[in-house]
Amino acid sequence: MTYEEIVETARSIFENADARMIFDHIAVQVNIHGEGAGAFYMEVADRSICIEPYDYYDRDGMVDTDGQTIMDICNGLITLNEAVESGRFVLYGNDEKLAKLREIKYRNKKLKINQKLVTKPLTKMVKKPSARNADRAAAKAAAEKNSSSKTKSK
Repeated sequence: MTYEEIVETARSIFENADARMIFDHIAVQVNIHGEGAGAFYMEVADRSICIEPYDYYDRDGMVDTDGQTIMDICNGLITLNEAVESGRFVLYGNDEKLAKLREIKYRNKKLKINQKLVTKPLTKMVKKPSARNADRAAAKAAAEKNSSSKTKSK
């Protein structure tokens, strides 16, 4: 695998990822060692992700890894958490900003399931009722109770 293949694979996975919940600017440089050696950066800005094959000097964090680990993550063979826990993917820098990367949801090529960048794969999405909908339901129930009590009293 070449450096260009690694960057294009990472770009194809993460540039279409969902970063709508990240409102901060976050820049991470990824240093690849071994086969396909080089550096690229991932930048989250304006709630979208950009990956470019350059060093990034004004960065919030850095990653040290090898090309095979990046390809394995992108192809869904391992999760990022597994790579971090095994020591194959070393992430350091501004912990507060890097923690926000957990909000990124991406699709890996082979499994076609949603995953969060720094957490385990999502197994089931459960939609919780919003507070506004709960308030509406409570107000509707109270209105129905009042109207039924008025009807009974007449």
